[in-house]
Amino acid sequence: MADAMDEAGFTDISEEQDGGLLKKILQEGTGDERPPVGSTVEVHYVGTLAADGSTFDSSRDRGREFITVVGVGQVIRGWDVGIPTMRKGEKAIFRASSDYAYGDEGSPPKIPGGATLDFEVELFKWKEKVKKPDEMSAEERSEYAMKQKEVGTEAFKAQDWNDAISAYAKGCRYITHGQGDSSSGVSGMCCDDVACPDNTPKAEMGDEDKKLAIALLTNCAMARLRLGDPALAKFDCSKALEFDPKNVKAFFRRAKAKFALGEHDAAMEDAAAVLDLEPDNKDADTLRKQAETEKRKSKQKEKAVYSKMFG
Repeated sequence: MADAMDEAGFTDISEEQDGGLLKKILQEGTGDERPPVGSTVEVHYVGTLAADGSTFDSSRDRGREFITVVGVGQVIRGWDVGIPTMRKGEKAIFRASSDYAYGDEGSPPKIPGGATLDFEVELFKWKEKVKKPDEMSAEERSEYAMKQKEVGTEAFKAQDWNDAISAYAKGCRYITHGQGDSSSGVSGMCCDDVACPDNTPKAEMGDEDKKLAIALLTNCAMARLRLGDPALAKFDCSKALEFDPKNVKAFFRRAKAKFALGEHDAAMEDAAAVLDLEPDNKDADTLRKQAETEKRKSKQKEKAVYSKMFG
């Protein structure tokens, strides 16, 4: 039986390793990630009877992708076991015995009892079911926040600013969960924007978590600047500076945000702060000079307006 499976290109992925569920990859997927149990997946599929190849169901015929949750019993066992083995973009055939499909009763009138079924499945994307921050341990929140940073960076590289902002902001929300009292130095980031009771103990963030929070905030600020939202970029940078009052990226990106908002004096102050920390920072020096120039222009315009008003 094993030789026949090898010849046909199928691999046994059944939980019992008894040939009850076989898989044959038709098109390799990309990346290393696979949908975890509980994920909402988006697929196309064509279901046929293994005995004669007749089609009994097809999402492609309906013209729209099929969306479901895998690993929780919403679909047949063959899908619950098989789809979590797939990578994004992968296309495969799952050959499911009746134990992994519809059992001895089948699903009349199209699927007879005890039937072995073939499903050609193409996985497009998935969304993981994520626990709330207060349902995770500190280590789980750190791991999830780091993953969101990676997702955000990929979106940033693709110039998908909205997705980048969404990922960075979500990561920051998880890594800063439970922070927000006066002793932490970080305000307004407590229990998903719901005030924590005064007697709730707050765990001090470790250095690595603080670095991750700063990276998420400053990266989010950059994406917001690219999207044309300097006000929120300014807010993100201010939050990053609460973690590290001497962070160069936070000062510089906040200076850019203030410049875009027309806050020229404040932009010059932040640019000067960068130069205090890095005297050779040419970008900060250029930005400071640009802010000075725009401030002079604004004063000249203002003077011209008053001259006309009072003749």
